[in-house]
Amino acid sequence: MSFDLPPFPEPGDLPGHLRWQAVGCGDRAPLSRALLRAAADDAEAGGPVATLLAPYVDRPAADAPGLRFLAAAHYLVLAGSLPELAPYYPSVGGAEPFEEAWEPLLKALTERPDEFAARLTAPVQTNETGRAAALYGGLTVLTHHTGLPVRLLEIGASAGLNLRADRFGYRVDGVVHGDPSSPLVLDEPFRGHPPVPPGTRVAVVERRGCDPHPLDPADAEHRRRLESLVWAEQVNRLERLRAALAVADRVPARVDRAADTAGWLGDRLAEASPGTVTLVWHSVVRSYVDPGAWRAIEALLDDVGNHAGGDAPLARLAFEPETDEEGRGRFAARLTLWPHGGTELLGTTNGHGIPFEWAG
Repeated sequence: MSFDLPPFPEPGDLPGHLRWQAVGCGDRAPLSRALLRAAADDAEAGGPVATLLAPYVDRPAADAPGLRFLAAAHYLVLAGSLPELAPYYPSVGGAEPFEEAWEPLLKALTERPDEFAARLTAPVQTNETGRAAALYGGLTVLTHHTGLPVRLLEIGASAGLNLRADRFGYRVDGVVHGDPSSPLVLDEPFRGHPPVPPGTRVAVVERRGCDPHPLDPADAEHRRRLESLVWAEQVNRLERLRAALAVADRVPARVDRAADTAGWLGDRLAEASPGTVTLVWHSVVRSYVDPGAWRAIEALLDDVGNHAGGDAPLARLAFEPETDEEGRGRFAARLTLWPHGGTELLGTTNGHGIPFEWAG
C-alpha cells in the first residue's frame, strides 16, 4: 500500500511545509487540509501564523509545525476555549462547512496568540491505535516463529497505548481475535493473507516503554492532549483512541521518562529474560530522533541481537515510513529476529495503520 506525496520542503520553508502537510491530509481530513492551506497563505504573507510557528521551522520533520498547529487549535476547541470554532469541528459535534472555519480561527490567532503558543510547546506524540494492527500482526508472527511469551519494549511510547495491542480486539471475517472483550475492537483491519494462522495466541509477559516526554493515560490533561492530535473530522479515530484509553485503565504498562533512548534500551536488554523473546517495537518514531542517537540504537540492537541465545532471542518490529521501488511513499512493518532469523517485510499500510496489507 503506497501513496504519493510531494518532496519534503527544505528547513525554514514554513508555507511549503504547511502545504506539504495539507497534501498528507488528503480527502480524509478536509477541515485540516483547508486550515493548513489557509495557514500557509497567511505565513507566506507574514501573518500571525509565521510568528506563531517560527520556533519550529528549522527542523520540520522533527518538530512537525503543521501537526502542532492543528493540535493546538483542536486542543482549545476540545477544552471549550474556542466556542466560535466548535461549529466547524466534528469532534465536538460541529457540522458547519469547513471552508468557513479559517476566518474565526485567524481572529482567535490574532487576538489570543499566547494561548496558541502555550499549546505549541508540547511535542507531537500521537498514539495512533490503528497502528496496533501491524503490531498485533507482528506479535502473532513472532509467537508462531518462536513459541515463546513476549517481553515487549517500545521506543517513543508516548502514553504506551499500543503496548496493550494484544488486549485490543481484531475482527476478521466475523471472528474477533486478540481480546474479544476489549473496549477497542478494530473491524477488518487486515487485507490479504497472513503468514500464520490469524488465531495464533499471543502471551505478553512484560510491557514497558520509554519516551522523552511520557504521557499518563490516567491524567485528564494528557488524555486531551492525545485527543487533540487526532484530526478533528476523523471521529472514528477519536473513538478508537478513547476506547484504547479505556483498555489502558485496566491493563497496566510502564512508560519511563528517558532522554537517552539507547541508554534506556541498553539497560532493559541487559536484564535477564530466559524463556521469553524480547521484542523492541517502534512506530513512526525515527524522524523525531536525532540521526546520531538513532545510529546508536541500531548498533545496540545489532550487537545484542547477534549475541542473543536461543532461550532468549531478540526481535525488532519497525513500523516506519519508507519509499518503495517505484519511489512512492508507504508505511512498512518489518520484523527482525536474532540471532539467525533475518528480517522480513510483514506488510504495508498508510500512516494511520488501517487497513494493514500483508506482504505476499
